[in-house]
Amino acid sequence: MCCPFWINKDRFHAPPLPIAFTRLNNRVRTERVLKFIVGIGNPGKKYENTRHNVGFRVLDGLIGGFEAEIKKKLPKRKKFQAEIFETPKALLIKPETFVNLTGESASAILREYKASSQDFLFLCDDVNLMFGKLRLRSSGSAGGHHGLEDIIGHFDSQDFPRLRLGIRTEKMPKDLTGFVLEKFSPEEKEKLKEILEKAVSICESWLKEGFEAAQNKLSRLQSIQ
Repeated sequence: MCCPFWINKDRFHAPPLPIAFTRLNNRVRTERVLKFIVGIGNPGKKYENTRHNVGFRVLDGLIGGFEAEIKKKLPKRKKFQAEIFETPKALLIKPETFVNLTGESASAILREYKASSQDFLFLCDDVNLMFGKLRLRSSGSAGGHHGLEDIIGHFDSQDFPRLRLGIRTEKMPKDLTGFVLEKFSPEEKEKLKEILEKAVSICESWLKEGFEAAQNKLSRLQSIQ
């Protein structure tokens, strides 16, 4: 497994997961609280490095950063329809359902692990945000993103964290179908490394310290642009 050249792996440490306590037969049992980070994108080489797949690019950075801690790549299971990497603190997930059906994969994982929607962080592109901008929200509408729409439908809830990466440009066409499936321009590629680094850092904060800490970090990072 190759670590992306822009990842500083020294940042990645695996602190103990939060512990949830449950009572079974009058005895206290501890259970590790698992989190799930899901990149939204389209599978296959045809779609690699396209704007719509920027969520996959962030996930690749996380996988590279956690390379030494990844226990295993879980075997594919038909009901999950995803490529899944297991770390001590989270499952890193690349659905193979295509963007518009992301909810099928995510909801299967939610049911299997009896998780809460707040245990998930979704990574996606956003045509409403200018290129280079990031936005972290704990809930909300899909904002026109078909992958988020599908997740909301399958979760029957808007209450799940999502990190949006802006891909909007001044010359963006009205018909967005082709635009989101294009690769980034040479000028955008020069800036993309730093954007992906920031996004990976936000995901790391969310895993270690929770949503509020991640949002505070994003505010700091964007204030020094």
